[in-house]
Amino acid sequence: MKLLRLFIFFAILYANSLIAQIDNMIVAKNVEDIRLQIEALDDSRVEEIISLSNILYKIAFDNEDPKGMIDALTYLSIANLNSGNNNLAIEYLENASDIALREKLPDENVLITNLIGNHYFDIEEYDESSDAYSEAISLAEAINQPQYISVIKTNLAFIKLRTGDYRTALQELKASEKELQNNPYNRSERRVHTGMMLFNARISEAYIKLNLLDSALYANDKGLAFTKKIKVDNVHIDLLMHRGIIYKNKKDYANALIYLKQAKDLCYKANDIVFLGKILNLIGECKLNQKKYQESIEVLSESLAILTNKYGNSDELSRCYKLLGQAFKNNGDLEKSNFYYEKHILSLSKLNNKKSVASRKVQDITMSDYQNEIKALENQKQQQKSKLTYSQIGLLVVAFGLILVVFFFQKAKKKNKNKFEDLLARIDEKENSISDFSNTIDKKTHGAIIDTKDASLVSQSTELDISNELYNQILQGLQKIESQEYYLKTECNLYNVAKKIHTNTSYLSKVINSHFGKNFNTYINDLRINYAILRLKNDSKFQSYSIKSIAEEVGYKSADSFTKYFKIHTGLLPSFYIKQLKSKSLS
Repeated sequence: MKLLRLFIFFAILYANSLIAQIDNMIVAKNVEDIRLQIEALDDSRVEEIISLSNILYKIAFDNEDPKGMIDALTYLSIANLNSGNNNLAIEYLENASDIALREKLPDENVLITNLIGNHYFDIEEYDESSDAYSEAISLAEAINQPQYISVIKTNLAFIKLRTGDYRTALQELKASEKELQNNPYNRSERRVHTGMMLFNARISEAYIKLNLLDSALYANDKGLAFTKKIKVDNVHIDLLMHRGIIYKNKKDYANALIYLKQAKDLCYKANDIVFLGKILNLIGECKLNQKKYQESIEVLSESLAILTNKYGNSDELSRCYKLLGQAFKNNGDLEKSNFYYEKHILSLSKLNNKKSVASRKVQDITMSDYQNEIKALENQKQQQKSKLTYSQIGLLVVAFGLILVVFFFQKAKKKNKNKFEDLLARIDEKENSISDFSNTIDKKTHGAIIDTKDASLVSQSTELDISNELYNQILQGLQKIESQEYYLKTECNLYNVAKKIHTNTSYLSKVINSHFGKNFNTYINDLRINYAILRLKNDSKFQSYSIKSIAEEVGYKSADSFTKYFKIHTGLLPSFYIKQLKSKSLS
């Protein structure tokens, strides 16, 4: 009999162990399935990629899988960059980097930092890009990873290409292409082909800058040959765009427009707007050279809308202003021509703040040329009229407006920092005072950082048509609701709370109005925001959640609702509060 019991005992233990192993296998399979689904999706299906990435992040977080969390944040970043959400794309990568540092994952941190550099490169923030690449090289050297160093140095060559050092960039790119062929470092065939496509795209670009157009065409042919083997939309767009530039520079505008239109169509198909403004500028320039001035203005106006909305401090926006100035001048509208030339000069001045020394010299020469152009236009306009132009008045208004914007931005920033420090002081004060209260309801109320009062309810008579026994029973029920954190559930409403504590909605409302001096919705919102404030302060992992995930964790159905109530109660946006907490923890 004892042997039988012992056998049953071990059989149960084995069964439980087997079930746990099966559960782990299912979770692992789900994670891998989601990764495969994301990898299989076209870049154009941004919403699906974001949805699957959020699911992957939640599973990885629940299973304390930092690499899975990093993968999910990387997918979210790339999807947002392709759709023009540049700041959010970089924010996701910074969160991924924080996780890699916290979990001591040096390889992942190198790759993430390099990807941050790539993102800044794509939006033409070359100073930030070079800083990120330099940091990535230091991290790669610290862990002795020559293959990472090779890739990052190639990326630095891309920056040299974009900032005027064309010959050096060309030499380094050719060396990198040869190294990739001879030392693939265990890369997959797809990754090698992608690298060869990208190198030939940049080599072609370097030859274009050096005006070696036949060599540029040869490199471009090599790159396009790989598009028949693998599908990488953004590099394919890049190659088509530069082929259009080659024909434009050869003054073969008909062929140039064929390839630029293909590049534009692929941008829309792939839902990738990174290159779209530049492509539209090139189409507008070809139309301008064909003397189709009105068509040029229409295309450039489309480019202007995209660039102003998504890339407000880019070379292409400045170039769009210049081309519009030329198109309006040739179309006989000197007023608008002057307006856009002046915006071109103003934008070049802003770009000088983010360019390297070499790039600034090029910009200075260009600015001088176009200042002479503006003077010539002014002389023409003076012959037509002597009064002050609307564009000059507009420029003064814009300049004054910019000064005001900067002033109020700095003032608001300082005010928000003061609010943050005040909120932290209130948290410390309340946490220290909680121990002086024995009753849980009063303890929670007194210890709450946020305790909203409705003046109209506080001033009402405290006489209720319910017994003291029922009153206390409802308070005890609310105490249980708070201790169980039921208020964090989205289904927490007046009806469900009344049902849980065995009373009706009328009595429950009256007791909350009388005891807390607020209505039911305010009572629940206060609990949720207090919970969010404290957990974010004390839980660094919770800080890495997206705003949407935080909102769901504390009972809100949407990020907008959570942000609204958080701002009302604290005076701060949750993103600002989190950023300040992270900054404080690092200092």
